[in-house]
Amino acid sequence: MSKIQKVWGLLLTASLILGGCSTGKDNGATGEQGTDGSGKPVEITIYGSWSTEQEKGSTLKTLLDEYSEASNGKVKVNLDINSEWSMYVEKVKTMIAANQTPDLFSFNFNPNDLSRQQSGKLIDFLPYMDEEWKSRFNQAELDAMMVDGKLNSLPFERSGLLFYYNKELFAKAGIDHFPQTWDEFFEAADKLEAINVAPISLMTAGDAWHTANAFSYLVGSAGGPDILKTGQSLNTPEMVKAAQMLRKLFDYTTTDALGADYSVSANHFLLGDTAMIVDGPWMSGSIEADMQDKIGIAGGPTFGDGKMDPGFIVTDALTPWAGGIQASKEKEQAIVDLMKFLTSPESSKRLFIEGGVSLSAKFDLTEEDKSKINPVLSTFTDVTGNASQSLVQIARVIMPGASAEFGSLLEALVMDQVTPEEFVQRLDEANK
Repeated sequence: MSKIQKVWGLLLTASLILGGCSTGKDNGATGEQGTDGSGKPVEITIYGSWSTEQEKGSTLKTLLDEYSEASNGKVKVNLDINSEWSMYVEKVKTMIAANQTPDLFSFNFNPNDLSRQQSGKLIDFLPYMDEEWKSRFNQAELDAMMVDGKLNSLPFERSGLLFYYNKELFAKAGIDHFPQTWDEFFEAADKLEAINVAPISLMTAGDAWHTANAFSYLVGSAGGPDILKTGQSLNTPEMVKAAQMLRKLFDYTTTDALGADYSVSANHFLLGDTAMIVDGPWMSGSIEADMQDKIGIAGGPTFGDGKMDPGFIVTDALTPWAGGIQASKEKEQAIVDLMKFLTSPESSKRLFIEGGVSLSAKFDLTEEDKSKINPVLSTFTDVTGNASQSLVQIARVIMPGASAEFGSLLEALVMDQVTPEEFVQRLDEANK
């Protein structure tokens, strides 16, 4: 019996005890009887954003397929993928409003946008949260997920967003270390351009992910760790300074950055067209084995004025998972059991090692496990753990209206249709 089969058996036993349901007649290996006694498997559809072409998406699908197979026909888990994050986020909101809440879905936690949690359409996991399951999580993260006395989302993914840089290209340009200040950064950028290498990958399409990450480093450098504190105005001299530097940054990117999406921006770095990119740990899984020793990882530069420590990091928001309330208590229990499986130490470890995903649920690594970790991911984890200061990426903490406006305002800034001052003023207005 495999580990997954053992886990599934324990979860099914728990669901029978907690849910008071019956599997009906045991059909043995035929798998004809579902957990709801209908003769069909309980089907759970996960609406997700992790493409199976990426390591994290591929690892998740493998785990879900193994889980379905180990249930002997009682549960079938399907994936419905929309890998364009901004479209995915809006689709989930539309589905909830239309009373078609996905069985399971992920989202970025934003204290300024609790519309999903307060919709009244999500499973409250609190009644199912026994001591063993609770012990897998950091209590502060569980507390953060509590809204109006309900635990209607579970902490799942958390990660730093760091600078990846190509050490070989740096060496060719005569750069011997990652820049500690933004003055050094732009000096290094000039050296990279001198050897016909675009210094950094940026993009403006969708959620402008890589650009929003880089902008967040500029924002933190200019204003310190509390500059994006809830309730504060964005229209400040520090934000204007960050916007000025962001506009300058676009003079050092690829010619197709305007309108580029994630795949275009990422591929430029992976192919060696650019020397730097700001992304999460999952990027490490896309780096070919023969290129891994050429990649360095670093926190952000500062303006050298003491507002931030050198090597500070920007982090993504907590990315929890939530489930839609079900008419069938058996299906709701099946969704809970699936979440227990996905947050188990074994699943979490596999998602980390094989998928490059930094997770909230706890797990231990043996020396053998450590030997399997992508060396770039290992370095990424070390840099994240050693950072003395951090702030959350800007798009994850501003109001939904401002987040929705960011892409169009960014393009206007890049095309010099608005000044940095106007960019900040309009972003602040959208944030109210």
